[in-house]
Amino acid sequence: MTDSSAAGSPDDISESEERIAWEVPETAAVAVLAAVALLIVGGLGAGIVASTASYGGFTPSGIVLGTAITLGAQWAGPLIAFVLLAVMGMCWWQSEAWADASEPDDEHGRIVEVAGHVRRANQIGRWTLAALVLTCIGAIAVLVGTVVQTTGAGGNANTLNWSRYVIQGASLLAVVVIAGAGAWLARQINHGQTSSD
Repeated sequence: MTDSSAAGSPDDISESEERIAWEVPETAAVAVLAAVALLIVGGLGAGIVASTASYGGFTPSGIVLGTAITLGAQWAGPLIAFVLLAVMGMCWWQSEAWADASEPDDEHGRIVEVAGHVRRANQIGRWTLAALVLTCIGAIAVLVGTVVQTTGAGGNANTLNWSRYVIQGASLLAVVVIAGAGAWLARQINHGQTSSD
């Protein structure tokens, strides 16, 4: 028979949380975050390669810089932001579901399991929020790169250039709206965990 005071020590809880099995939603969320991280790293690599590429002739440096920025941040758009919002929604759902699963008369092991899953959802939510912030920064970079690319080519304010600015600006606004919703969900997850503690 184990001592109940020893079973409730913080060290035991930490060790128990490490052994908590990963559920399908948690695994899927981490897989999505890993895929987005690969896109970010790939975009960064593409931007670096594009900035050092030789375009031949007398290509203005503005075009080279604008192309490098645009290629480096091409991954950042509303679709990626929406996928990250779905991951954040899953974190909220997971946190709420596990918080509702705890009951006052639960045995120690069940309480540790619930706390572990709620903390894990909170951690994945923080990673997702960071990815949403990076997506906003990437969307800003795409707009800046587009402007630098067209002005670096000596382009004036013609209709084609303005149409590029409009679509990239709309894309940026869509990403900001989705990221705002993700930040709100992150606050709900943190509020839920705080109120359950």
